[in-house]
Amino acid sequence: MKLLQCPACGHNINLKHAAANQNVNGIFMLQCANCKQWSHESSKAAFFKKIGLVMMIAGSAMGYFQIGGGIIGPLIAVVGGLIALTTLLAMPRTIYTS
Repeated sequence: MKLLQCPACGHNINLKHAAANQNVNGIFMLQCANCKQWSHESSKAAFFKKIGLVMMIAGSAMGYFQIGGGIIGPLIAVVGGLIALTTLLAMPRTIYTS
């Protein structure tokens, strides 16, 4: 179960039971069921998360096909996964202001 914390009121939001969600220009926006405030991740966080996920997939493929030796591909996959996870945990969601 994926939980995110609302930046406005601090209420934990379950992604399956959110009041509403929408995708605007590739950015996933979420509405809190408690305070009805919209929030989204920053564009820098989305960029770094996508880079980390691409590194993770590319490193996994390199490891599977044993391209570049036996350790380089999995190492790239681990580093990419750490970048994506750190971005997800370290960069908080921001409140949407129109």
